[in-house]
Amino acid sequence: MRKFALVLVTVLLVLSCKNQSRFLLDVKEVDFVNKSDVTLHGTEVVADWPLDISNIAVCDSFLLVLSGEENNMFYVYSDELELKGRFCNRGRARNEFASGPAWFSTQILRDARGDAIIPLQDRMIGVKAIDLQRSLEAQSAVIAAQNDFKSINIIERRDENTGFRNRITIAIRNLFLDNDINRRFEYYNPVVIDDVIYNEPRYVVTQDTTQVKEIRLLSRFEALDFDYVGGNLYKHPSRNLIVQPFRNMDYIMFFDLDNDRNFAVHQVGSLSLDDDLPIVEDIEVRRDDGTLSYKDPRTDHFVEVACAESFFMVTYYSGDYTLGQPDPENGAPELLFFDWDGNFLKSVKLDSHVSRMTYDEKNQLLYVVDFSTDRILRYDLSR
Repeated sequence: MRKFALVLVTVLLVLSCKNQSRFLLDVKEVDFVNKSDVTLHGTEVVADWPLDISNIAVCDSFLLVLSGEENNMFYVYSDELELKGRFCNRGRARNEFASGPAWFSTQILRDARGDAIIPLQDRMIGVKAIDLQRSLEAQSAVIAAQNDFKSINIIERRDENTGFRNRITIAIRNLFLDNDINRRFEYYNPVVIDDVIYNEPRYVVTQDTTQVKEIRLLSRFEALDFDYVGGNLYKHPSRNLIVQPFRNMDYIMFFDLDNDRNFAVHQVGSLSLDDDLPIVEDIEVRRDDGTLSYKDPRTDHFVEVACAESFFMVTYYSGDYTLGQPDPENGAPELLFFDWDGNFLKSVKLDSHVSRMTYDEKNQLLYVVDFSTDRILRYDLSR
């Protein structure tokens, strides 16, 4: 009898552990898929654009464009699309970049005067924050502040089978808090190689490179999670409130650092992190030169985000509208609107693929870059 009772207790404990959610944040179940009835049509914006546009943002009365050109990588246009300045050359000087700068989530900081500060990541050196107004006056990049924070972290791990030490690269996505480039919210991408977990997803707040807080997403991270968790970070224009829409699942993470409130929005009925996650098998793709490459066969869920004071909008590619197109990967997405409490507001269909986007809140205009056609489109959201 005692043996039977022990077996029964063991079974109940196993079932309890299996049914207990690994997800540590509160989850709000929301229905936001296939709700779009209206299609918005964009108008092409014609101007003297640079070649190889990599990012775009609206700041005050300016349209800012980052390009991959060798010199003059940062372009500033007026709201009438007149070129007002271009700077950021390649080089080793204080106001130059050793590599093409990255502009994470097109974040814009403000100094004590309220002037715009643009933090650009020089992959070879660190963060250089450009004073926009002074740069326009000087017609050359003026650096307001800089630090040596890198967007990658290289660690070494010993292979238990071979004994060799492997160099593992961890990508770090970061946003700046309180308009201070030395105070950051950082997301460390998970790294899984041959089902061996080298790095779990990590969310940390740092001050002057010292970790002051960590937020855990899962009670335990499994190798299969690597194919599902993660996405870019985007910050509220004025608050320490950050969202992370997942690229491969119907989740949006919310990190309200000012109020110590972290939660997630999840499409009701869709695959969750507590389900048995399917194994993702990459498919072979033959390049033009005849060599083989491998790619994830899935269509993205959430990709690009543009933020306003009372809401944010995010492109969504896994609804019927996009999946019904001949090439969903390069197709036109839906645009979903949420408030900063995670409430779904509305959605619309766009008529173009979105590689990058930014929102002019004053004029209620959405600017979209489509890399596949080398076009910039403008959508009127006032209607």
